[in-house]
Amino acid sequence: MRRILAPLGVEMLSAFTQEEAVDRIRNGVDVVLCSLRFDESRMLDLMSEMRDLASHPPVVCCRVLDSDLPESSLRAAFTAAGYLGAVALLSLPDLARHRGEPGAEAMLRETVAAHLHDIGHESMS
Repeated sequence: MRRILAPLGVEMLSAFTQEEAVDRIRNGVDVVLCSLRFDESRMLDLMSEMRDLASHPPVVCCRVLDSDLPESSLRAAFTAAGYLGAVALLSLPDLARHRGEPGAEAMLRETVAAHLHDIGHESMS
């Protein structure tokens, strides 16, 4: 992710647990980029908890790696993420198959850039 988003010139902060992510969000980030495998597949739990915050940044949900999960389960997770307020849902493996890896990476960059507010400070979680 850092390599892919480096051209945006943003500072990317990482969070590996739901508690760490919520703390970072409360301290202010511009965009949250969350993968399906976040904190042992707790992406939807994080999004649900974010709905209870007074305000929260836009959330871009993505699938970074191919998965052993059935396609129906992956679609259901993306559907739920959309219902919980994700501004974008991207599957990098699917995009790479259709647009090539550079095209998939460009799509992720464009999507994140479209939702940034103040580039130049803590912009990602």
